[in-house]
Amino acid sequence: MALTAELQTLEALYNTLKENVSGANTIQKSTDASLNNAVWESPNAQAFRQAWADFKPALLRFEEALAMAATDVANNHNNNALVNGVTDAPQLTPVAPIG
Repeated sequence: MALTAELQTLEALYNTLKENVSGANTIQKSTDASLNNAVWESPNAQAFRQAWADFKPALLRFEEALAMAATDVANNHNNNALVNGVTDAPQLTPVAPIG
């Protein structure tokens, strides 16, 4: 399998992954805040709270996976630009999970 990389598409992927880290964190924080402040008691409320408790750890792991992937893409982009002598490409920075 040949290795190929296009700096523009790597940059676009990096930006998408980085934005999705933020989006996943926003879902976590806003859902927690709203759910904790909601006056909502019913069988559906109990079912949702349980589903959220079950799902939230997976969302946290997904945010971490997105950050790791964004960092890997950034490293790949930066290394390819360096070895090919591209001086006008942006230097992409590592991404950490927010959560």
